[in-house]
Amino acid sequence: MDPSSVKAPCGNGDTVNLSDTEPEEEAKEHNMIISGTENGQSGPASRSGSPPQDLDSEMQVDQTPDRTDSVPVPLSNGNIAMPTNEDHCSTPMEVETSHPTTVAPPPQGPITVSSTQHYRALRDHRLYCQPGTWEEPEEIKEALGKDGGEMDATTQDEEESLEQLIDMIHEFLESFYMKYGGFIPLSETDVLEHLKKKGNSDLSNRGLDIKREMTRYRAGLASAPVAGFMVTYNKHTLGLEDLGTLEEQNWLNDQIINMYGELIMEATQHKVHFFNSFFHKQLVAKGYDGVKRWTKKVDLFSKWLLLIPIHLEIHWSLVTVTMATKTISYYDSQGIVFRHTTDNIMKYLLSEAKEKKQTAFQKGWKITIIKGIPQQKNDSDCGVFVLEYCRCLSVKKPLLFSQEDMPRIRKRIYKELCDCRLND
Repeated sequence: MDPSSVKAPCGNGDTVNLSDTEPEEEAKEHNMIISGTENGQSGPASRSGSPPQDLDSEMQVDQTPDRTDSVPVPLSNGNIAMPTNEDHCSTPMEVETSHPTTVAPPPQGPITVSSTQHYRALRDHRLYCQPGTWEEPEEIKEALGKDGGEMDATTQDEEESLEQLIDMIHEFLESFYMKYGGFIPLSETDVLEHLKKKGNSDLSNRGLDIKREMTRYRAGLASAPVAGFMVTYNKHTLGLEDLGTLEEQNWLNDQIINMYGELIMEATQHKVHFFNSFFHKQLVAKGYDGVKRWTKKVDLFSKWLLLIPIHLEIHWSLVTVTMATKTISYYDSQGIVFRHTTDNIMKYLLSEAKEKKQTAFQKGWKITIIKGIPQQKNDSDCGVFVLEYCRCLSVKKPLLFSQEDMPRIRKRIYKELCDCRLND
């Protein structure tokens, strides 16, 4: 036998050839002593060179085979040894190293996984293991089914159904985002109604968290509005800056008020006339002559209701005119009465009746202050209250909303403006 080469049998029946092929200087730096068994006896096999000195660390690897089975071990001389309990021993391995071996600390505490993760881990394990190499414990068989098959079909169907619902939600949120330029008018009710339209009426036992999915989707887009988003209707144009006044506690601007008034007139087939929010300011500043051209193509006295929004610096209120009874009414969501506004409107109507030669409307007008109407409880919703007054009065519905309804009403107005129509 070549003294520089030693064959050491391994536990799997293969042999390892330890050949001294390194330079002498390198061999000195990497001295290794391996103890193997040949013909049932232990014999040292070492690389040529000086014996190892000043070992920094020593590692022993226990190569004791499993005691539960007797496996024949082929030896290098061709014989086969049947190990017994007495044959089991540990083979020491000494390795010279210049750095201490770092052993990771054992994990602290139990590791918890869900039943689905557990099943998938078992399923993957079965893909890579050959049949007969492992035994399924009874509890695993129960988890996989009596026949050790795949996950229960019901559980799989539930998971697939949940994934389909989540996909439907994301598709709806994407279309919503593009339609409305952002998520300001979005509510959980919108998602629920969409799922019901798609035939998903019972979602109680599906494990679906709609709010979480909405939050995840919005976070993915950073809730950024659609760049360049605009709504155009007749002569009105709204940008995201205008629509943004409908968000939370923002004050509504004139563009929102005026376009919504246009939608009210369309919804009532122009039996109701909505005055531009700048009308009253112009009337006060320039008198009747400054505004008489505003109704050049409109016969006010053929309408059943006039709606005149009043913007006084930082507050919105409403003046209405019922032509059948020649009544001028004042609505204010804070209970404030600006009597000069109703007086200004009365003077305007008398001048308009004279200009249009409507003698029946040149006298007999009366003014009323409406009490007991919904009132705001903050300083930011007066514009929303005015629009809701207008909407209800134009379709002859009672004023049954309150401050608590403002978030919902704001979202609805936003959608109606983008849809260019009043929603039922």
